Amino acid sequence: MAEQLHRNALPQGFKLHEYRIESVLGKPGGFGITYLATDTHLRQLVAIKEYLPNEFAMRDGVSTVLVKSSSDESSFQWGLKCFLEEAQLLAKFNHKNIIRVLRFFEANGTAYMVMEYQKGINLADYLKEKQILTEEELLKIVKPLLQGLKEVHKAGFLHRDIKPHNIFIREDNTPVLLDFGSARYAIGQKSRSVTSIVTPGYAPLEQYDNEIKDQGPWTDIYALGAVMYHAINGTAPPAATRRIMKDPMKSAVKLGKNLYNKNLLKSIDWALKLSEEDRPKTVEEWQEKMFDTTTPTAITTTASSHNSKYLLISIIVILCLSITIAMIFHENIFLNHELYKERLARQKLEEQLKIEQQHHLETKINYEQAKTLISKIGEFNLQELDKQAGFNKASYYDITNVEFDDILNIREFPGRFNQAVGNIPSTEKCIKFLGKYRLLGTQIWVKVKYKQIEGWVNSFYLVKNNKGCEVNQD
Repeated sequence: MAEQLHRNALPQGFKLHEYRIESVLGKPGGFGITYLATDTHLRQLVAIKEYLPNEFAMRDGVSTVLVKSSSDESSFQWGLKCFLEEAQLLAKFNHKNIIRVLRFFEANGTAYMVMEYQKGINLADYLKEKQILTEEELLKIVKPLLQGLKEVHKAGFLHRDIKPHNIFIREDNTPVLLDFGSARYAIGQKSRSVTSIVTPGYAPLEQYDNEIKDQGPWTDIYALGAVMYHAINGTAPPAATRRIMKDPMKSAVKLGKNLYNKNLLKSIDWALKLSEEDRPKTVEEWQEKMFDTTTPTAITTTASSHNSKYLLISIIVILCLSITIAMIFHENIFLNHELYKERLARQKLEEQLKIEQQHHLETKINYEQAKTLISKIGEFNLQELDKQAGFNKASYYDITNVEFDDILNIREFPGRFNQAVGNIPSTEKCIKFLGKYRLLGTQIWVKVKYKQIEGWVNSFYLVKNNKGCEVNQD
C-alpha cells in the first residue's frame, strides 16, 4: 500500500487510541482517508480508514471533523451510520481474500475502521506493469476472489465498487478484496449525483440509477467481469452509459480468441450484459459456466440423460431461431417443427449461414451437425403461435420428467433461484401455456397458468397434450 502525504490528513505521530499514525496510504478519496498506523499495544502495522466526506465535512484544527453547514448535518450523520454498519458487518468476515476489519470506533467527531495492513500492490498498478494477463495469471486472481465474493453475498451484502484499485495483490501473489463501496454508495444517494460515485467501465447500468432494489449479486458480477475484461484487453470496457444505444465494446470471445479458454471468455461477456436480467444471478451460476470443461458443441453419451436433454434442447432452439431470425425478429413465439421439413430446413440453413459469415457472427454451426439436430426437432413440443395477433387457440401441456411423489415448482420469474409462487403435482395434466418464454443458458423457461396461479416453469418438465383438454384453466 503506497504511502503519501495529504494536507487534510492526521499528522504523523498523532495518537488515536492505542494507534500511532505513520502516513497516508494511497490516494485519499472523496469519502475518507486511509492511514498506515502502528498498534502500540501489539507492535504491528495496521491500516485505519477515517470517515471524512469532503463534500460536507472538513478538518477543524489537528483532528476534529466538523460538518460544513447545518444543511449537511443529516447527510453526514446518515453516512456515519452507514460507515459504522459496514464496518460491523465486515468485522464478521474471516476470509483470506476479504480485507479483515479488526475493530471500529468513533472519535474526533467521526468514525474509524481498523483493518489488517497488506503489503503488495493494487491490481491497477499490477496491470500497468503486465498490460495483459495470461489465463493462468488471471485465474490465480479471479478464483480466490470468487470464493470471497460468495461469502459476501451469502451474508446479504454487496461490495458495489469492485475495480482494479480495490483489489490488492499481496507479496505472495494472493488477492484480497478491499474498500467496500456500500456505505459510500448510500451516502452518495443522499448527497450528490450517483454518477460521481460510480467508476465508469466497472459500474453496471443499474448503479447509475437511484433504485437500489435493482442491485444484487449480478451488480458485483458485472464489475468483476469488467476487471477480467481489462486483464485480457489492457483497458476497461466502455462505460455502461455509452453502451446503451450503439455498443462499442468488442466481445471478450473475439478479443481473446485462441489465447484463453472459450468458456472463460463467454463468462466474461455474460457478466457484462447491459441488462441485469441477462447476467448470472449468483456467483455459483457464473462459476459453473466459467469453469465448464465440456466442449460447447459436444453431446456426450456418458452425461446423465437429464443434462443431455437440456443441452440438446438448447442447441435445437438456437438453431431454429437462427434459421428464422429475419421472420421473427422482435416476436415472442415458439417454432412448430412441422413447418420445417428437411428440404426447407436445408434451404433456410444455407441462407442463414451466408448471412452469419457476412456479419462475423460468433455462433458457427457445422452443416452436418445442423442436419442431425434438425431431425431431432420432432422429439420436442414447440407450440406455433399466430405471428400477427398472438394465439389462435389455447395450448395445454402435461407434466413429465417429474417423479411420481414429487412436485414441479412455479417460479415468480424465470430461473430456479427465483421465488416459488406455487407448485404442480407430477400427475397433473392440461397446464395452460401463456405464450411467453425465456432462454436461460441451456434452459427454456415458459409462462403457464395452473388453476389461479401464473408463473414460470422449466419446459423440460412439460410435454404437449395432444389428446385435448376439456378443463377450463381460466
